[in-house]
Amino acid sequence: MPARRSRARSVVALVACATVTGGSVAVTAPAIAHADPTSCAATFNLLIPGTWETSENADPHQPVGILAPVADAITAAYGGRAQVYTLPYMARAFDNGHTYADSKIDALTKAEAVLADVASRCKKTKFTITGYSQGADAAGDLASQIGGDHGPVPADRVLAVGLLADPGAGTKGAAIVGPRTSGEGIADPRPQGMGTLSGRVASICDPGDLYCSIRKGDNPLLGSLGSILSKTPSAIGDTSNVGGNAQLATALTSDFSGADLPALGRNVAALGQQLSEPNVNVGGVAATASSIGKTLAPMADLLDSGAAHAATKQLGAAPVGSPEYSAAEALSNAGASDLSAALNTVTTIADTAGKLADSGTTTVASTSVDAAQLSAAATTLGGHLAPLTSVPADALQGASTVLSVLKPATVVDQVLNVATGVTALDVPGILHNLTVLPQKVAALDAHGAHQVAGELNNQFAPLVKMAAAVDLRWVSQVLSVIPDPTGYTQIAALVTSILGGVDVIRLATLVGQIQEIAWTAVEKLLPPPGQAPDPIGAGAAMAGLLPVGLDLASVAVNMLSGKATKTPPELLGKTTTAATGIGAQEPNLDLPALTGSLTTMAQSRGAEDLTTLVGEGLQAASFFTSGAHTNYNALVVDNAGRNAITWLSDWLNLQIGRSV
Repeated sequence: MPARRSRARSVVALVACATVTGGSVAVTAPAIAHADPTSCAATFNLLIPGTWETSENADPHQPVGILAPVADAITAAYGGRAQVYTLPYMARAFDNGHTYADSKIDALTKAEAVLADVASRCKKTKFTITGYSQGADAAGDLASQIGGDHGPVPADRVLAVGLLADPGAGTKGAAIVGPRTSGEGIADPRPQGMGTLSGRVASICDPGDLYCSIRKGDNPLLGSLGSILSKTPSAIGDTSNVGGNAQLATALTSDFSGADLPALGRNVAALGQQLSEPNVNVGGVAATASSIGKTLAPMADLLDSGAAHAATKQLGAAPVGSPEYSAAEALSNAGASDLSAALNTVTTIADTAGKLADSGTTTVASTSVDAAQLSAAATTLGGHLAPLTSVPADALQGASTVLSVLKPATVVDQVLNVATGVTALDVPGILHNLTVLPQKVAALDAHGAHQVAGELNNQFAPLVKMAAAVDLRWVSQVLSVIPDPTGYTQIAALVTSILGGVDVIRLATLVGQIQEIAWTAVEKLLPPPGQAPDPIGAGAAMAGLLPVGLDLASVAVNMLSGKATKTPPELLGKTTTAATGIGAQEPNLDLPALTGSLTTMAQSRGAEDLTTLVGEGLQAASFFTSGAHTNYNALVVDNAGRNAITWLSDWLNLQIGRSV
């Protein structure tokens, strides 16, 4: 723990954190680029792009992303009579020190300011609002506010609202265009509806797009996790008084916004070169060291979390040359490096050089004591980072995107795998056979031992698969901070906590050994026709079962009577315990006591739906990125064969045409 606190101080020294007030991000009002400095257009058409399609500093007059053809169609039809404004905003999710919700709040705040400004200056201007993905999330909330008379412009000045892949799909008052979906948005429909804007809001969702069409109501675990990822602002700083939602959301956030992983090796070499000059530029040294620190800080934080350990095996199984494989290589080499010491060293270099620069010193001679100390530290830094900097820059480039969202991606993937694995387990049967098998072995009952071991092998199959694919201890702690009043998630957390303390792979191996030995004994007692029974050989074989049976009993005792208690989510890199509903559960529950609940879970509709979702290939990206739902230019939505983008463009132009 001391090393982690020291590292945290280094991170604070190198990376500027967002200002928070009351647990929410304090979003700065945007510098508004006026629509037209000399006249007002008949319509002002606000487009809000999706995740990673824009940024705070983007040109609002340059259309981007999937909505760019919509902007072009409006301009082509009406020219200057229809002002098109593409909202610049954070448009990120979990990879820049902020959660998805932080980014959406940024979009809402800036959209409200832009609309209010235009409305106040241009009294006759009408409005359209269109959003895609995260942009639709913000646009839909904005429309709901306007329809409820709480928005930045009056509802009677809004001509149309277009929502593409809306996370709030299913909101009352939003007309569904195109194929019907079986689910609702991952962020839940807006409870207040569209109010007086009902009939002027069109929502398009691909039925296969889990971002806007997911049956989360039948599965409380998935529903809770989706709500946390899509709705909860970060709680950067002191999290001692925040609930489990904010703590989990903050813990799933990495800040790679200032990191330049591909340039790490070059920067370390540059630092050494700067310090070898006859006259060392201390300002340049401080800048280079700070840049290195901003790259190391999120990598160190990632390694401190459970995500890196949990995801490495799966990433390493990806095709060679893929971004996922490169991410596995980067994680492996980062683990072989001493990032903690490197971060402390580079912080010292940056602080020392910075103080010299602040004192008015521009350069120091390479023969000076200060330069010698800085040079020695840089040499040490190179040694600490040698494994990581040996990874080719192009591989690190490919790894960067994967690593930046590894925490939430891994949580979603592993939690869903554990949930389906737990509900697939025949826990009563496993517990019964684990009790009976050592008895069969002790009695030298070859037939009985072989039969029971065979049953256990089949029963263990989903457990072994789950244990090999996920970090059970880590996932149990993640589950423990997901609020779920139904108790489904809490039970899964308790069961996973118990299983996390069991060497599942060894247990399965021992059962397999017993089955093989017992089968050998059975073959000697009941040989093929023409061969005489060999009771002595069978006895010798059965004698070999005894030590294996003892090993089995020693490992199985943790599963049979292991105690699960609520544990602090250390994986999250926090020193406080999240306040969640799990505290209401009876403490120190053993696995046998939970078998009834597990049986109920396994037979529930929620378990079936969850299994179906995972079977359909649910990707973590569906919760917070745009990569899983980008086919709207091919989604046919009407009898004329128009795709979603074309239909949306035509519909908006039709509404605009009534006001120009």
